[in-house]
Amino acid sequence: MIPSKAAFLAIGLSLVPAAALAQQSPARDALKRACTGDYMEYCSEHAPGGPEVEACFKANMKKLTPACSSAITAYKQEQRATRRVSEAR
Repeated sequence: MIPSKAAFLAIGLSLVPAAALAQQSPARDALKRACTGDYMEYCSEHAPGGPEVEACFKANMKKLTPACSSAITAYKQEQRATRRVSEAR
């Protein structure tokens, strides 16, 4: 695997909780595309997949690109909707 693909994979894994990895979604894909640069700039010192990355994004929310902020919001909304459907069953 070339380094850029490995970095992209690590970033993608770090941006979502482990439980969400089992499911593919448009919001998750948009999150990976929109936030890769922000991860590299603000949060790359944190190990992918850990809660530290989520905390780092939260701490740097005002510095994130508009595309990344929007993708995070859309992803969180999708996760809330998914939880509501699961809880209703």
